[in-house]
Amino acid sequence: MRWQDAAVARDRLGRVEQLARGGQAWIYRLPDFDLPGVAVPLVYKEYHSVVGRIPPQGLANIIALRLAVPAEQRLWFDAHLTWPLAIVVDNADAPARARVAGVVMRLIPDAFFEVFATRGEPSQRRPNEAGSLFAGPAELRTRGLAFPNRAQRWWLCLRLAFLVAYLHKQGIVFGDISARNLLYRLRPTPDVLLVDCDAVRKVGNAPVVDQGHTPDFFPPALYEPQSISSDLFKLGLFIARILVPGRVVTSDVAADAVDGVLDRTGVNLVRASLADDPRVRPAALAWYRYLRSGAGSHPTTVPFDDWRDRNSAS
Repeated sequence: MRWQDAAVARDRLGRVEQLARGGQAWIYRLPDFDLPGVAVPLVYKEYHSVVGRIPPQGLANIIALRLAVPAEQRLWFDAHLTWPLAIVVDNADAPARARVAGVVMRLIPDAFFEVFATRGEPSQRRPNEAGSLFAGPAELRTRGLAFPNRAQRWWLCLRLAFLVAYLHKQGIVFGDISARNLLYRLRPTPDVLLVDCDAVRKVGNAPVVDQGHTPDFFPPALYEPQSISSDLFKLGLFIARILVPGRVVTSDVAADAVDGVLDRTGVNLVRASLADDPRVRPAALAWYRYLRSGAGSHPTTVPFDDWRDRNSAS
């Protein structure tokens, strides 16, 4: 795909309604804009700290990864990944002077938002970031959030493992798997959504947007690059933290923390995931198969006999 085929001039977006602003970008809803074959509300992610420094062809290559997904899987893909769908450029009529201004992505679905209580201030509706899963019941009560039970937590781990396994099967490094880039819902069934997907990369390619490690998710090697192996480290740490809420779970105590929560196989998976040697970290598919089996879970609370997924990672 040529980048010109995925480009949209900024003045074609129509009205924009600001939704959020962060360190690298502002997010705007696009009430009047749509894309062929995309039947969900859209947003414009406008870069400001890196504007003009992002190669348009690199973003086009990421967009092409989604288009290469078989049509029957794309609905599932779009429901779990806020993937870039188009490149927004200035000077679109003069390709030699065109500059990347941002990307068009899907709007985060309502199910991944919660109303957070704030002491002494009005409640706020915000994306339900996975960091809430690490908190204990008392802390979640102060936030006005439900405390997920063991079955819901197990299911969320299963869905995350499946999602990472799927990306890795396509040769895609997500990179910054962190508490802010993973959202979750509990209703109607527990599920997860990865956001900020414009920073992913194909194995062997350089990242288009800088991929830094989020503090508290650093792999053991100080300068370990974002890779399949670093994704696997973060997946193992995520699973441990989700299953042992209310405790400070670092990579050096995670295996001990899940002892008694997981069976011996699960504990060994955590230990191997967080190993200093990236070569021994188990694939996300190994985590998916373990969690799918229900091993180490309470058989009367984890509804795996009723679980179905047409997009099996096996």
